[in-house]
Amino acid sequence: MRQLPNNKILIQKLFKIRTKRGQQVPFQLNAAQNYYWQKKTRRNLILKARQKGISKIIDADQLVDCFTKSTNAIVLSHEKDSTRRLFAAVRYYIDSLEVKPEISIDSKQEMKFPKRGSSYFIGTAGQKAAGRGDTLDRAHLSEAAYYNDLEAILAGVAEAAEYGQIDIETTPNGRGHFYDLWQAAKEGRSPYTCIFIPWFIDDEYSIDNMTEDEKTGMSAAFQGMIKVSDEEFLAGMSVEEKRARDKIEKEWGMILTAGQMKWRKYKIWDKGQMFAQEYPEDDVSCFLQSGRPVFTTIICEPARKIPLDNFEAWNADQKIKDVLVKKRLYGGIDCAEGTMAGDAHSFSVVDVQGSQGVVVFEYTSNEPIDIFYQRIKPILDKFNIFLGIEKNGVGVAHVQKAKQLGIRFIEWETTGTNRPVMITDLEEAYRKGELIETYPAAQNQAYDMEYTTDNRPEHRKGKHDDSIFSRAIAWQMRKRPAPGVTFL
Repeated sequence: MRQLPNNKILIQKLFKIRTKRGQQVPFQLNAAQNYYWQKKTRRNLILKARQKGISKIIDADQLVDCFTKSTNAIVLSHEKDSTRRLFAAVRYYIDSLEVKPEISIDSKQEMKFPKRGSSYFIGTAGQKAAGRGDTLDRAHLSEAAYYNDLEAILAGVAEAAEYGQIDIETTPNGRGHFYDLWQAAKEGRSPYTCIFIPWFIDDEYSIDNMTEDEKTGMSAAFQGMIKVSDEEFLAGMSVEEKRARDKIEKEWGMILTAGQMKWRKYKIWDKGQMFAQEYPEDDVSCFLQSGRPVFTTIICEPARKIPLDNFEAWNADQKIKDVLVKKRLYGGIDCAEGTMAGDAHSFSVVDVQGSQGVVVFEYTSNEPIDIFYQRIKPILDKFNIFLGIEKNGVGVAHVQKAKQLGIRFIEWETTGTNRPVMITDLEEAYRKGELIETYPAAQNQAYDMEYTTDNRPEHRKGKHDDSIFSRAIAWQMRKRPAPGVTFL
């Protein structure tokens, strides 16, 4: 029996698309679409920059399934205009075919293909038709982070498509249910595959690709920027621009051109803080808070961690090790009850290197208090750590256990007066690059904090701030005089 070409071949052979500038061309997968195709599984979470064509490739793939085998496919969008655009794109694929398929039902939302017994429904999330309860072979949830109740909609779709393929794609939008899904998948607690597609995955977004008409009418500052030679522009980049370019090269192996960096500068002028959301460069900073975020800029460099709990195995020069053992470090412990259902104990250590601090080590756990201190005492014995232990509430038990073990520390009391100062100082240190984070999970905890209506910095419901407060205490230890006795 003759084997049919795979869907990717058929998409590029059969379909045509309309470019952003209105030209009809054969559907050739771009870099972002190819990246999705290489990574996709039966359960996909796609976090993407704007207008990379991910909806187009998913919907084309579903349409080919409808042509070649019995398939029930559904596409849901977040609002009616987007639904109409998605349906129009699928109709465009069909209209561009040289040989049209037989269609028995052709409404504004649904098509049926009787030859294969297939159906293709495109609707708005939350509408009655979207929850028909059919068995689904393919499901595409478009711009899912913008759904009013993604959790409920996905529960129904996931049950209907238990043995089918689900693609959930979106540009970032705050820290709602999609963010929680993404974090669970990143941490290996989900059947979904994370596929992150940044704006720079190809060279489309570059000043070099803008037409003269598109450049005309821009500000004098824009005109001045594009006239600067590439060499001069790259040499004159800001610290933030150089750091972003270096990070992309390190993590993606891509060296952004001067044209791409100029485009980035122009878009940041245009979008401001929303640039990180609409044109993400990483899957942390793009999840902006929908309220008033406490932390907005955190540099995270995981390679700068130091395994204080396994120091002998650390691959570093012995002279560096000898210096670190003798050096004054700063530590903070945020206390918890030691139960699996509660908050975690968090022990943070900061090394101040010149004018910059680095979170070199963290230990967090939900262990009983005595076991937690058994874990960290060898570190405290080996290194010169000026430590603060929060004594509020359950902290009393922590303080007593540390005293029993002969640990040198200061009893730290977080009050209504110093709590805002602790968080403000930490936010400023992160934002100015005076403190470098090294743990992405702690970075996420910080981004989960927002100001309440009475201006209190609090973590989102269901989230935690243990790591943040242990760092805040460690950062405050820099201001305290060294203790002359075991306990103060």
